Amino acid sequence: MKSYRTFSLLFLSFALGGSSLIMGFNAAIDPFAIMNVPKLKGINQSKPETVNNSRLYKAIESSRHDIKTLFLGASRVEEALDPNSLELSNHQPAYNLAMQGATYYEVRRYLEHAIATQKQLKTVLLGIDLWLLAYPEPTRPGFSEHRIKKRHLSLLEGLELNLSWDTFQKSLDTLQQNQEEPETIYYHPNGLRDVGYIDLDFTHWLRFVVNKKKNEIVPETLENIRIIRDLCAEHNIELKAFITPPHALQFEGTIMAAGEELIEQRKREVINILPAIDFSGYNSITTEPIGDRMTYYRDSSHFTVPVGDLILNRVLEYNEDRVPDDFGVFVTPENIDDHLAKIRQDRARWIAENPDAIATLQSFRKKR
Repeated sequence: MKSYRTFSLLFLSFALGGSSLIMGFNAAIDPFAIMNVPKLKGINQSKPETVNNSRLYKAIESSRHDIKTLFLGASRVEEALDPNSLELSNHQPAYNLAMQGATYYEVRRYLEHAIATQKQLKTVLLGIDLWLLAYPEPTRPGFSEHRIKKRHLSLLEGLELNLSWDTFQKSLDTLQQNQEEPETIYYHPNGLRDVGYIDLDFTHWLRFVVNKKKNEIVPETLENIRIIRDLCAEHNIELKAFITPPHALQFEGTIMAAGEELIEQRKREVINILPAIDFSGYNSITTEPIGDRMTYYRDSSHFTVPVGDLILNRVLEYNEDRVPDDFGVFVTPENIDDHLAKIRQDRARWIAENPDAIATLQSFRKKR
């Protein structure tokens, strides 16, 4: 009987000791940047795991800031709207709370999170990606309702994360990454995602978009945009919405897959809820010639910080003389018909002038 008791005590001691070591190691490396521990070069300064766990990271990180101006949206906003831009000199402090592929339910919930944790929030800039109006699921992996409206993780979730073997593996990966590439930045403190480490072919997203199914608008996405509008009005927050500008080739690929009428319907539905500045279509920015060194686009879907600065200028009505006249049109239910007619004309002209681009898109289409 005594031997069994001794074995049990030894087993319990090893288990507790092992768990304590794992928890301590995970907390010290802090792969998700949620523990607010010191960052040491070559050990845990670079945080690669924050990219695939941005919904966890930004829920905690954003609550550590005082925010007056907030950016919301998906990856196009997350990568290109810099809260430190000079265009925001009168709107500081600012934070980028956009996330990769953020659904409109997630955008709504993170707005509610910001309202609960930020007492001086005055302005919200909402970037609208039309393709997300057809996304069928309310959330993406990594989203948790338990983090919304809280400044800290719950004790239970903190223990679960730091005792997790999966977190331990990510801590080891983080340590290795810091030894191999200690200077790599994934997120700036203001929430802007740094994409300097990404080497993506310009046509990467084209091969996907031209073969995408013709998906109809999901009504719940529109309802969440309404709730976002109403939340801002209720809390005296100025809401400035804009439609993001993929490259013209990406825009054309979307039309090739879904049809021009469906794309126009998406814009109509958004504008009926919330007048917005439309930067998409065929203009002097979105039709930038494709080459090895592009100024305005990283790939066909994602624009660069210089374009983000132009968007900020137009949306915030700051130094608008720096913005091309054809980039950004304020659209309301009253002028939507004329606006869409102008885009159709611009499209026809662009297609006639770019037969090689159309041939490239068609070459990416899979036979059905």
